Amino acid sequence: KIVLEKTGSRFMRSATFIDLVYAALLIYFKELNSIPMSTTWVFVGLLTGRELAIATANRAQYNFGYVFPLVGKDFLKMMLGLAVSVALVVSIHYLIDPGMGE
Repeated sequence: KIVLEKTGSRFMRSATFIDLVYAALLIYFKELNSIPMSTTWVFVGLLTGRELAIATANRAQYNFGYVFPLVGKDFLKMMLGLAVSVALVVSIHYLIDPGMGE
C-alpha cells in the first residue's frame, strides 16, 4: 500500500527500478558496510527520496503540498513501529523477566 501511493509506482518500469535500487542498497548494507541498518528505514527512505526528487524536478506540474503529507504519513508509521518495538523490549525486560540483567 505504501508503494502504490507513490508517484508512478503503478508502472512496471518504475516499480522495477525501485526494486533494483532497494536490492543494491540492501546488498551494500549487508555485505560491504559494518553499520547495521533496518530494511524498513532503507526502503521508506528510498521512496521518500524518490518522491522529493520527482517534486524538485517537476516543480511546474508537481506540488510539494502533495509530497509532504505522503512523507509525513510514512514517517509517522515508522515512528509508531519504532515505539511499539521499544515498548515490547522494555516490557519484556522489566515486566516479564525483571531479574534478567543480574
